[in-house]
Amino acid sequence: MHGGRMEAVRRLWWLGGTAVLVLVTGLAAALAYTSQNTPDRLKLADTSPQATASPSPPPPQPALDNTCVPGSNPTTAIEWTVQPGSMAGFRVHENFLDFQFPHEAVARSDKVAGYLVSSSDRRQMLEGCIAVDLRGLTSVDKLPPPLPPASNRDGLFPDIFDLKDYPPAIFEPDPMDLPASKSGQVAHLKINGQITIRGATRPVAVKADCRLGGETLACAGSATVDARQFDVLLPGSDSPIQVDPMITIEFSLLFS
Repeated sequence: MHGGRMEAVRRLWWLGGTAVLVLVTGLAAALAYTSQNTPDRLKLADTSPQATASPSPPPPQPALDNTCVPGSNPTTAIEWTVQPGSMAGFRVHENFLDFQFPHEAVARSDKVAGYLVSSSDRRQMLEGCIAVDLRGLTSVDKLPPPLPPASNRDGLFPDIFDLKDYPPAIFEPDPMDLPASKSGQVAHLKINGQITIRGATRPVAVKADCRLGGETLACAGSATVDARQFDVLLPGSDSPIQVDPMITIEFSLLFS
């Protein structure tokens, strides 16, 4: 880590962090506020026939075009491509001046690209790659007064994730057998694979719910990673805001 960049993160995390919870008398109100203004987890997208009758071609994602390139699986395999409406991001617990609030910082990006390849009978996943452009991360949670908007956090992401050198986060699942499922039925999967953040690749276990609707596949789920294993720069114990290094990565993806 670079001392200057860490110091900048400490100083700027929620611009005005030194004023965090000056009002001890407002703790109850802040607790109620944070519990009501943390977004729900990402869920399965709609795959009903009318919702997926005409899937759109994936929009161009210049930063991700060469990140996920299919390998050399047999031509009988089925390739699923990430579709518009896909989203991924993270959520992480924060403590303000050592007060444990039920608040989670939540940021998401809709700049997602990639593919999955399954066997012709859809009983095996042969390979895959999902890339998220972290430069598209936008905070979607709300902070209690008198804190500034959570969107002020977004300017810190380039340093936190070193986006100049490592703009995408990448997940590559291991080959696996898939359960038999009918259209419209939800399958609960545990998907092992590797995730790359800030250029560091680590194993990860993903829990996902997937549902096939016509020719569209929807998957939503999450995985927990330790930010310290990826050298992600988070505020330390000397900051007015402490961030739990255990980060939940969440996603809702559409394939066609």
